[in-house]
Amino acid sequence: MNSNSLTGQPARRRRGPLRNTTRTASAALSAVAVVALGAAASAPALASTAPSMNTVGNDSNIAVQGPKHSLHFYWATNGTLGWNPEKIAGTGTTYSAPSMTPNGNKVDIAVQGPGHSLDLYWATDGVPGWHLQRVAGAGTTYSAPSITTTSIGLVIAAEGPSHSLRFYWAASGSPRWHPEHVAGPGTTYSAPSITTTSNDVFIAAGGPSHSLSFYWATDGVPGWNPEQVAGTGTTYSAPSMTAGSGIVVIAATGASQSLQFYWQALGAATWNPEQVAGTGTTYSAPSMTITSGDLFIAAGGPSYSLRFYWQALGAATWNPEQVAGTGTTYSAQSLTTNSAGAIISAAGPSGSLDFYWQLFGAATWNPEQVAPPGSVG
Repeated sequence: MNSNSLTGQPARRRRGPLRNTTRTASAALSAVAVVALGAAASAPALASTAPSMNTVGNDSNIAVQGPKHSLHFYWATNGTLGWNPEKIAGTGTTYSAPSMTPNGNKVDIAVQGPGHSLDLYWATDGVPGWHLQRVAGAGTTYSAPSITTTSIGLVIAAEGPSHSLRFYWAASGSPRWHPEHVAGPGTTYSAPSITTTSNDVFIAAGGPSHSLSFYWATDGVPGWNPEQVAGTGTTYSAPSMTAGSGIVVIAATGASQSLQFYWQALGAATWNPEQVAGTGTTYSAPSMTITSGDLFIAAGGPSYSLRFYWQALGAATWNPEQVAGTGTTYSAQSLTTNSAGAIISAAGPSGSLDFYWQLFGAATWNPEQVAPPGSVG
């Protein structure tokens, strides 16, 4: 990316002054939990489903599928040792990686439920108990969903029957879900990723023959508008997408276990490709987030390691870091930021759940175990 075509501003360095010495959270864009799409044969099989993580107020929250298709939630107050576990739903309730978003004083989690249904679990901060809503019935949902909020309420995307793409929305405070068909049979071959701006909803998903597709709709205007981001043989995982600073950005595993990135200026028609990391570097679906000055991507590396990449908006270079070494990471990751730094969650060895944090301005990644072996399904 160059400063003229993307932001019109000179590159800003991520390694700026340290803003806080504790992991004090602020509301941030959700990092969507994604699952792998038709990875090439040389990629190792990931043993666990991916977690979903966000920050709300002073807390970091993680949702993850547990043993026997259960659903679990963990939270920690930033700067305080220890993680607090909660069971959201029991055996036989959860059949995908979850997707979680903050929603005012609530936390909302979407999962694929029994019989290829689509379920929403929600809880109010400080109030015990989780509540279940059925978003769509049996035979509707064939991937992990992706959820976020808009000014109207909640929106969810998921792969539907026969490789179609479905969208659901509900007004704030309403239990009624409204379904829409985004794209028909034979269009969608991965879990989607959804994000919003003040007026638009964007969905990215793997398309036919390892292509990458994008769909957008304007709030209140009927119909979805399709675009091809990248053609045949380019995309080998579910994508991760976000928007900010006048752009929409997508990351996905590319051919030969590379890591690819695509950006489009809001309102433009052209997708601009970049290679983040080359052949043999990327062995999971990535997770991406954006700040006012930087882009961050996390992805599984070779031999079950964990990699992190960052780029200053307006710059042309991706900067790699190793978060955790060989034999540490056994799922796709969830990445987000709080006011103090970047945070990543992923399944570790033997179904454990791990968490890593790095302060802005620092070079060190700090590991924590959220839950012991046997905790992640």
